Amino acid sequence: MLTVTIAIILCYCMGLSAQWISPETMGLPTYFVILMPLWIILMMGCIIFWLIFKKWGYALVVIGIMAVTFGQWRNVVTINKPFKSQQSAVKILTFNTHIFNNHKEDSFEKVAEFIKKCDADIVCLQEFGHYHRYGASKQEILKFFDSIYPYRHIWFKNQNKWGENGLATFSRYPIIKKKKIEYQSADNISIYSDIVIEGDTIRLINNHLESNKLNKEDRQFAEKLIDENNNRQEIVDAGLKIGSRLVTGAKNRIQQATAVRQTIEETNYPTIALGDFNDVPLSFTYSTIKKNMQDAYAQAGNWGYHWTYNKSIMLFPIDHILTSKEFNITDCTIHREMKISDHYPISCELQIK
Repeated sequence: MLTVTIAIILCYCMGLSAQWISPETMGLPTYFVILMPLWIILMMGCIIFWLIFKKWGYALVVIGIMAVTFGQWRNVVTINKPFKSQQSAVKILTFNTHIFNNHKEDSFEKVAEFIKKCDADIVCLQEFGHYHRYGASKQEILKFFDSIYPYRHIWFKNQNKWGENGLATFSRYPIIKKKKIEYQSADNISIYSDIVIEGDTIRLINNHLESNKLNKEDRQFAEKLIDENNNRQEIVDAGLKIGSRLVTGAKNRIQQATAVRQTIEETNYPTIALGDFNDVPLSFTYSTIKKNMQDAYAQAGNWGYHWTYNKSIMLFPIDHILTSKEFNITDCTIHREMKISDHYPISCELQIK
């Protein structure tokens, strides 16, 4: 069991190292960071095992490692007790809509109903768009949002014969500046909006970073990883295929995350960076953008592990809301009742200090 404990500690530390080691330098940490919840659970299991068998020294070593790295893994497994402030707060919603899943009947109507019920002051949407042949039209979609939000910032990255797809930020507060963040990508985009909220100007950065390009076949490979009927070679092949995709995606996100971070550092305004990062907490992408910012869910979310991507068995937290220290975060919620997209929406309530 001592050998197993050492192996688990090494996997845990390798996962933590992903935030500091660029995928271009070494891709191995990218494999391990995606499984950080597993390493955390196994570390706790080691503690319990050694305590049961009264091996206090071994238990203290594992406890010490987890204590020293507490500030890191609490972004993966939330342990705070959230509270609701009685003071007024600004509510922000981020949601990768999957183009409202518009090929399904009444899907936009369901999203519209959710948006109304959520009653957020600012709504940031990724994969915002429409199809020309079916689903809600562009006019219908904009008419709905314009009826609630007088200010908007929309940037379509992809416009072709099938439809349009991009980012949208809708606000009840005035948007005084709109700009696209420049980086190279065929399909992805980040935009920022400077918004005046009761006399205070904030910068809000809406992101949809490079995906890992996992298709249906890859998700089937992922399911093989937990299929006890598969032989060892099938499991290894599945793991290597998915791992290769993850590393390639992580490499593509480096310059995108760097450009977003530069935009954050160039402003003196309180800043929020949110959206679909396509990467997990402690990843190089996440850590490059976050630096000294706050993770809304780690600060005010529900206890335990959380996820926002819900396709197949890949239940990962890849959508985030990060804020500068000028904000007090009073609540953060993942809306798992909204199942139209392959992502769950996240909302948070915050106050400017």
